[in-house]
Amino acid sequence: MIERLQQIRPPGIRVQLTLWYTAIFTLLILLFSLIFYTTLYTFLASGLDSALQLRAQQIAGGVSNDSGNIVIQDVTGELPGLDATATPENQGQGTTKAKQLGSQSDVNFGTLVRILDAKGQTTYISPAFHALSLPSNSFTSPLHGSAWQGTLTAHNGQAVRVYSVALSDNGTVFGVLQVGESLTQLTSTLQSVAIVLLVITPFMLLLGAIGSYWLAKRAFRPVLYLTRTTREIEAGDLHRRVPIPRARDEVHELALTFNEMIGRLEQAFTQQRRFVADASHELRTPVAVIRSFTDVALEEPRAFEECITALREINAESERLGHLINDLLSLARADEEQMPIEREPVRLDLLTLDVCETMELLAIERGIDLQVQKIAPATIQGDTVRLIQVIMGVVDNALTYTNAGGKVTLSVETHALVARLVVRDTGIGIAEQDIPHIFERFYRADPVGWRAARGSGLGLSIADWVVRAHGGSIDVESQVGRGTTFTITLPLASPTSVQTHRE
Repeated sequence: MIERLQQIRPPGIRVQLTLWYTAIFTLLILLFSLIFYTTLYTFLASGLDSALQLRAQQIAGGVSNDSGNIVIQDVTGELPGLDATATPENQGQGTTKAKQLGSQSDVNFGTLVRILDAKGQTTYISPAFHALSLPSNSFTSPLHGSAWQGTLTAHNGQAVRVYSVALSDNGTVFGVLQVGESLTQLTSTLQSVAIVLLVITPFMLLLGAIGSYWLAKRAFRPVLYLTRTTREIEAGDLHRRVPIPRARDEVHELALTFNEMIGRLEQAFTQQRRFVADASHELRTPVAVIRSFTDVALEEPRAFEECITALREINAESERLGHLINDLLSLARADEEQMPIEREPVRLDLLTLDVCETMELLAIERGIDLQVQKIAPATIQGDTVRLIQVIMGVVDNALTYTNAGGKVTLSVETHALVARLVVRDTGIGIAEQDIPHIFERFYRADPVGWRAARGSGLGLSIADWVVRAHGGSIDVESQVGRGTTFTITLPLASPTSVQTHRE
């Protein structure tokens, strides 16, 4: 069962948006219906209470107290079933008659009025009022100065709203007037409204769902156009770009992102093609040299010394080919993040002195003055082997592009939380347009080859990767004919890590 559920594909984004919109519309319609129904009920109930109060005022205006007897004047027409000529002596007969009429009356149609004296005795009552049973506080509250309102249930199960108010003459309460109104009409009105809402709601939701789907489809039309255009762009056609809409909306940002991505892909493919071409050229050169020496040596018998010379040249080219292959493997592992970097405290100043001592013979051979100007103690967290490779690569580059009689200086400084290794030379310099590319693989800033014709063009690329892997950076400043300065910045190791390593 679980596997079947996992195999079910989720609906498309347009369907999902339609479902979300429909769900939101449903909640809004339900909320609106609830508020509307509650407001309508409150309004109708308030109107009914106001009508009861007005009716009570009209009736109370025609009721007076005459020497302890309640007298009704000018309102008998509004009170059907009441005997205005009734007196206390024949009150029992009037009440019996009213009960007989009340047994046949309906609270939905009959007038609901009752008048009681100050002792709680019923003086006048409408026939329909006999179907009601009022609580005692409906009489006592008006006597104490507070009108009473409440909803009661008649004997036939109908809900009735009753209003009870005191009758007074010159501030003296002589009775209580109670008027009522059936809630059947109010309930019927509310039921009709509820039915209308229940009938209309499904159609509104259906229309809302259709409209939502249409709007979602229309909104995603530019995205579909971008998708179609992107599919048409092939790997060899990366110079094309998707059209950018005029409206600055999410689709506009998406188109810009697509174009930026395609630009990065185009640059990556260009660099890859150039890398393959350069690697093939660099690998072909030593192979061709080795093949040339072997062909010459095999053409005719040679003297022993000539064979030794040929073997030495072949060995030198083989060694160069081996270095080139190792560099390519290192960069490939670095790209795949499979080249681990050790993390241990390393004295950058001592490494610099060791490299300077190692490269000194090469500098003397080329007639270049290699020296250390300023060395400050600097401990960093890194890989000793990789850092030596970086320093030797930068120093070898400086020696390669410096004429005989030139000068190469090294210095190590500390600033705040970083250490800086500065390598300066008085060589031929780098053109301004070449500086952003010198860390690219197989890139050479010297078009005529210089001494770099013997190098692989990968040293600075590897150095840049190692430094960035250590959380540092390499900056280059150069002027043609005046020399170049490489500044390697690496974060200093924290005292805690150094102490932990010692322990």
